Amino acid sequence: MGSAPARRRPAPLPQLDLPGSLRRIGAHFLEALRMPLVRRGIIATACISAGSMTSAFLPTPAPIVETLGLEWFQTSTGKFAATVILSFGVILLLDTWLRLRPIAGGRTAPAVTWALWAIPLLACPPLFSRDAYSYAAQGLVVARGMDPYQTGPVSVPGPFADQVDIMWFWTPAPYGPLALQMQRLVVSVVGGDAYTAAVCMRVPALLSMAVIAYALPRLADRVGVNRQQAIWLGVLNPLAMLHFVGGMHNDAMMVALTVFAMLLASRGHFVLSCIALAGATGFKQTAAMAIIGVVGLGMRYRWGTVKRRPYLIGLFTGTSIFLVAFEAMTLATGLGWGWVQNLAVPASIRSLLSPPTLIGTLAEWFLYLIGLPRSAQLVPVPLMQSIGLVSFAVLAAWLTFSLAPRRPVMAAALALIWFCLCGPVIHPWYMLWGGVLLAATKMDRRTFRAAIYVSLFLCTYSMIDAAFSNDRSALIVSTLALVSWGMQGLVRRTPAASNAPGGLLGAKPWATGPLEPAITAMKPEIPESTASVSVGVDSWGHPEEPPVQERQRSAET
Repeated sequence: MGSAPARRRPAPLPQLDLPGSLRRIGAHFLEALRMPLVRRGIIATACISAGSMTSAFLPTPAPIVETLGLEWFQTSTGKFAATVILSFGVILLLDTWLRLRPIAGGRTAPAVTWALWAIPLLACPPLFSRDAYSYAAQGLVVARGMDPYQTGPVSVPGPFADQVDIMWFWTPAPYGPLALQMQRLVVSVVGGDAYTAAVCMRVPALLSMAVIAYALPRLADRVGVNRQQAIWLGVLNPLAMLHFVGGMHNDAMMVALTVFAMLLASRGHFVLSCIALAGATGFKQTAAMAIIGVVGLGMRYRWGTVKRRPYLIGLFTGTSIFLVAFEAMTLATGLGWGWVQNLAVPASIRSLLSPPTLIGTLAEWFLYLIGLPRSAQLVPVPLMQSIGLVSFAVLAAWLTFSLAPRRPVMAAALALIWFCLCGPVIHPWYMLWGGVLLAATKMDRRTFRAAIYVSLFLCTYSMIDAAFSNDRSALIVSTLALVSWGMQGLVRRTPAASNAPGGLLGAKPWATGPLEPAITAMKPEIPESTASVSVGVDSWGHPEEPPVQERQRSAET
């Protein structure tokens, strides 16, 4: 059976080569700009930005409207026109993304393409959500020395509180301490301009996207997945562009640090990876579930294979490091653990995107139709939400003790995705918690298609929701445009992800040339096993995969 695997030393951290890095980034930018589809994506995000200057995204009142002379966009005709432009931009971005999909023997656009697409979005208001306005008000609460876990925007009356959605006006913050200190920093730097403070919340989101664009393809390389898949599905995904860059949510920082933690673990830096994950949890507490992936990756790097007892010891050790690091960060921020009592704040709204809430709402409606008393009608929604959370607890146990030792990245991704699906509330950007990590895993064709369809659905849902807020007649136009775009793909029977010219806008001016040849066999650096260990059945009762060095399989996209 061979001797026990030797413990591997951590891989050296990358050396900073600033001139070389800048040259490579510049070359990638030029490569991206030469691609017609990338330029098409820039036009798409420019349309989205142009169509965002309406009451669906701006606060009331919005001094920026008078400053820029955009009063016409606040009229009925202007709202209609803006919504049509916005919808056109979203559909164009989705179509562009699908056509950039890396097909067999090809590659997608460079990872820096996200930055080019983000340029037109830099100055636009928060997109598809008003959370950034709440972030600015919460930052002011912290800056004035008040406890954001005990009070809400109501404590800072004036321009900052006026632009907050009335639903969150009285609610204390549910976010981690690092998120609140980041918000305080932005507000302190910007000064007293409330709208500018909200828009500047995009700076941390942009930095987060840069971290994702750096770490995700490298993580894919380490675990034997084609980096082109990771770039296309995780970095260039329109859902990330619309909600991480456009909506500038705290979730962007959480996902970025989670991916970076996984990359550190795949290089054997176990302690650093646990600390990075603690930082991710400081922005959004759900990142804590990725500890199973961090531990699994770290142990597979060090030992090559994962046995039951060492894994349990590693899980205890990693969790302990994670908790100590999180407590140290909490003490450093001076905000404490008050967020625990506020975790129910996001669930105070009824989200029909959540499967348990949707099923409970349908049952509630049925009970209403058959004439049962109100006391009976109130039972289905909380009951289904409780069943959803119990179901996740069972699934989490299986992911932790069965899947994580064998497929750490997939286990972490599924933990975050299923927590979202089993929870009482879902916003479109919640699916990016695990969706970005999922891009760095090996998926069968059905799973890959499901990830694409979910991304498309949530992007179009956001578009239609914004159209509904702006103008009902514009909603009809947006829906018809969306149906036309979908139907033309069905009628033509052409794969949506094709580099062949054509599509909704015709062959010109958006035709793209053949994609460059892709690397057909990636050589991952992380050893999932070692040569001294025979392939058989591990102590968990699962078949061990052959060592990466023996497999050398191409990652299917």
